[in-house]
Amino acid sequence: MDKPLGARVEKQGDRPCLLINGRVVSPLFYGLTDCPGSRWSWEEVPARNIQIFAENGVSLFQVDIWLEQLVDETDRLNLSLIRRQIAGVTDIVPEPGVMIRLHLNAPDWWCHKYPEECVGYADTEPDKEKYWGLTRPLAGENLRPFRASFYSKKWKQWALSHLEAFCRELSETSEGQSVIGIQLSNGVYGEWHQFGFLQHDPDTGPAAREAFVEFLQKKYKDLSSLHKAWGQHLGNWDEIQAPNTPERETIDEGILRDPSKRRWVIDYFQFLHDETGDLIVDLAAKIKESWPREIVTAVFYGYFHGMFGRLAAGGHLALERILASPEMDCLCGPQSYRKEARGMGGTGHSRGLLGPVVRAGKLWLDEMDEPTSYVGCSWDTSFEGTIEDDIAVMRLNVLHPVIRGGGMWWYDFGPNALTPDAANYGVSGSWDHPVLMKDVGRLAEIVADRLDVGCSRAADVLIVHDLNSFCYTVGGRLDLGSGELGDKTANCGDITSACAIDHLTAGLLKSGLVHDEILLSEIEAQDLSSYRLIFFATTPILTEEKRATLKEKLSDFSGHVAFLSFFGWCDNHQMGASLAHDFSGFSLKVVEMDRPVQRLELDSVVEEQDLAEKMQVVTMTEPVTVVGQWADGSPSAGYRNEGKSVWWYFAIAPGHPDFLRALGRRAECHIVNEGDDTTLLGCGLLVIHSLSGGDRVLRMPDGRTFSVELRPRSTTVIDANSGQILLK
Repeated sequence: MDKPLGARVEKQGDRPCLLINGRVVSPLFYGLTDCPGSRWSWEEVPARNIQIFAENGVSLFQVDIWLEQLVDETDRLNLSLIRRQIAGVTDIVPEPGVMIRLHLNAPDWWCHKYPEECVGYADTEPDKEKYWGLTRPLAGENLRPFRASFYSKKWKQWALSHLEAFCRELSETSEGQSVIGIQLSNGVYGEWHQFGFLQHDPDTGPAAREAFVEFLQKKYKDLSSLHKAWGQHLGNWDEIQAPNTPERETIDEGILRDPSKRRWVIDYFQFLHDETGDLIVDLAAKIKESWPREIVTAVFYGYFHGMFGRLAAGGHLALERILASPEMDCLCGPQSYRKEARGMGGTGHSRGLLGPVVRAGKLWLDEMDEPTSYVGCSWDTSFEGTIEDDIAVMRLNVLHPVIRGGGMWWYDFGPNALTPDAANYGVSGSWDHPVLMKDVGRLAEIVADRLDVGCSRAADVLIVHDLNSFCYTVGGRLDLGSGELGDKTANCGDITSACAIDHLTAGLLKSGLVHDEILLSEIEAQDLSSYRLIFFATTPILTEEKRATLKEKLSDFSGHVAFLSFFGWCDNHQMGASLAHDFSGFSLKVVEMDRPVQRLELDSVVEEQDLAEKMQVVTMTEPVTVVGQWADGSPSAGYRNEGKSVWWYFAIAPGHPDFLRALGRRAECHIVNEGDDTTLLGCGLLVIHSLSGGDRVLRMPDGRTFSVELRPRSTTVIDANSGQILLK
């Protein structure tokens, strides 16, 4: 390589761009996995797939490495393996850009040497069993692994020291000249979830408890202030413990814990997230400080969709901390794992909240790890499909983040799946098929042609979320049996929030309405004039100051506003229906139902929802125009006029495309597509993913119309300016 690569993320217009040596490049990567047989770039099958992706327009690659693979029991760093990993790419591709996914987990020997620095669980003990043979380094992290705690000062110093040496030494090698980025990884699957968070309650180890006490000392200064906030007397700081499982799972009303009774539990969850966010920023700063050239820092963070109701236990609630930091350039995550998002006929949307990420000038990268019919699925042998389905799903998954101003990578589990033709072939990459690779090349061309196109969209629907509110909501542990997610991705944890996050988003993506998402903290500075319909989706906590600001903001809004479930139920000191009423004017109360079933009806369009388990839900107690009822006849949804606006209330978020279109028509929103197809608009592209196919009239926000015949089980890509069909 003539010149070492330097890379940065820079916002140009409204779009975060990836620049390498000053030139904007397509943010499309091919990535190897952590699995034996597909993780080393120099081996036969990974090398072939690197080559064929490069031949089809992909010049960026991602490889994994673990510090524990580079550090021996004398704690000395040896870079031979990562140099060989990078060389496996550069030997095949001339001048590639390589992003390293660097896993910062402490080695097993370190954890056994310092057990007091490791993760503890409120409901179980860590599993210290060692696996036999070739394993995935990530194995068991979703169960109850024995790992160094995020809150261990000793581990943090160990990680920072080795991270600095890694950067300084690698940057001076010939292989280091090809490195454009380092993706910081730790936690479950390297994605910064608390270890074992789905089925268990981390982190209660000594290191975390000590860090929790320091967090409280910084927040409250002295014990008397702590006593006042917590409503309990402690003799000294040493009496403070992490909450146990029953305390975490106690609901005071609906889905909420009462801050006047359970402030210490709320404080604990805020500690977990704030300290993790600060840790990630410190690690990113060390990379920037230690690498002598421009380099992109990346992290798995910002997950919001498909979190199984466990956002407080293991989610990413410190997003605003990460977005505010100049040390972090790029956030990453896979598509949502919920059924409505994945596979043929799905929405293909990311687990992340892309709106706030893009506005903050950070690059978002999706990880596409979906299987193909060519090799099958390594974790689901019942998976079936066709090459045509594979193409449709790939087009959707590649272009979904692109139309929002981001990028993605193909994450190849193929060599660990099934042999496509045992008589003639061995293992194969997921996309190592001539028809699939031809489409990879087409997609790469389309993305490259739009690098200078802005990503703003004519969105007239806005969804408002508040990440901090999940410290106040209760989501129970999941019983996953074997430890695999399988089909158990719906109706678990906090169901009410899941409806307002996943059900609503998937429905909007299939409604033909164009939506954006925003954090509650952003709304004061946001111009709302272009929106016709605003959903306050997960916003149960409104401080007195926020209530006044929001009330004033909405007083000038002339569209429709929909408040969902426990909107405004708490002011951070007290909680109850009266607080919600004071803001919205809707009279509400909480009742317990054995199996809540809601029936919504608007302009002859009906949506029914069966929540399938006993829970507390909200009913309306004051006459309004009713559009929803529970099975016992009590009102669950309705609307009334409020100044220049129409205000709606839904106890459970709507999510069927038909109903959302009816609501959108009431609000005079633009509907691009009347079919129940996933419809994406942005970056000069119109993408239609259709299960049923058929004739469609597509109505653009500027008044132009396109008529198109969609094939069943297809993804059609259209130039949004000319109407030209680019892929069909």
